[in-house]
Amino acid sequence: MNDDHEVARLTASTIKTAIGPTIILGSGNYFDYLDPDGSEITLEDVAYGLGYEGRFAGQCYSRILKRRALYSSAQHSVLMSYAVDDGLEMEALMHEAGEAVCGDMTGPLKSLSPDYKAIEKNCERSILSKFGLEMKHKVEIKLADVRMLVTERRDLTAWNGEDWGVDQGDGIAPFDFEVIPWSPDDSALAFIDRYRELTEPVFRSELLQRLCAEAGIFRFPPFESGR
Repeated sequence: MNDDHEVARLTASTIKTAIGPTIILGSGNYFDYLDPDGSEITLEDVAYGLGYEGRFAGQCYSRILKRRALYSSAQHSVLMSYAVDDGLEMEALMHEAGEAVCGDMTGPLKSLSPDYKAIEKNCERSILSKFGLEMKHKVEIKLADVRMLVTERRDLTAWNGEDWGVDQGDGIAPFDFEVIPWSPDDSALAFIDRYRELTEPVFRSELLQRLCAEAGIFRFPPFESGR
């Protein structure tokens, strides 16, 4: 038997297909990339998918911790949800929802992979719709995302001041808060708590108060109850 054919057969045997190629989520649901609208996904699936997904291909060096560290897409999303203007918080929190099932491909590589980008955007749209959401402020969210990138570059990369594309013209200033990497579990739990803060008016999260205070974000009412 041709070795290439056997390798292809074995690879195909690891892919469960329904209507299209699928993956199994932590909830036990299957997510179909060709039929995301017909797939089920929970808030926990999104939170833990992003909480264990490292940004910058895992190539982070924390200026504050003075060591390499994992920086998750969930933490990025939670911090950004506190940095945007009122009314944009939920879109900021959920703007990376597609990465929960597609992974976080770096921007430079994504620019070379239009097929991947189209699949990720369709998954994002579908996941948002399951939570009754859609991106209505794409420009504002993208601007905040770029400003997050500049902040993360300052705090989480071995950057030596070289110009990036974002530095052209007047450039974009980083946010005032510091990005100190959270653990994957804290990132996932913080994502869930932030979602609850935005959907349950009386909910307060002690975890979020602690993590955000460490970063220098103070936008909380008095603590009452929560995680």
